[in-house]
Amino acid sequence: MKNILSLLVLLAFCSQSQAQSSGFLGAGSRASDPDVAAVHELWENVWKAYDSGDDAAMFSYYTSQAAEIGPDGNITFGREALEASWQMFMQMVDERPKFRYRNPLVRLLSDGLALIVWDSEADIKIGGQQIGGQTKGVAIVHKINGVWKVEFDSLTPIMPMPEEEK
Repeated sequence: MKNILSLLVLLAFCSQSQAQSSGFLGAGSRASDPDVAAVHELWENVWKAYDSGDDAAMFSYYTSQAAEIGPDGNITFGREALEASWQMFMQMVDERPKFRYRNPLVRLLSDGLALIVWDSEADIKIGGQQIGGQTKGVAIVHKINGVWKVEFDSLTPIMPMPEEEK
């Protein structure tokens, strides 16, 4: 329970910090800090593993206690549960989903803790119906024994809102 509360406090802090975009470092800033470069490399490796179809390699970048909130709003705790949930999802889809990610931004929150925010698009078909679309992703990564690992990730579907009347 303590870990969940810590995660919720961290997420609240991160959402407030996001407004202060000067702390985020994009792909062009990798050379400015070795930890930022390492976080970008970790995130590229996660996506490369997914694109290659090697789910085991993809999940190897997650901690054993990693958590995820999926676009359906469900939260899953633990890498084993994440892998099982992913396998169940893969049985529902018509073909392996295609994800495109871009514009990853990294913010070092403290020594050994970083936030990644990115844009993505999902091409997912279930029963011939296209689902997915544009999302904003967020991940919290943790440096453990010199290695960056994913502790938490989430995708939020982007839903256009009506413009304010003037």
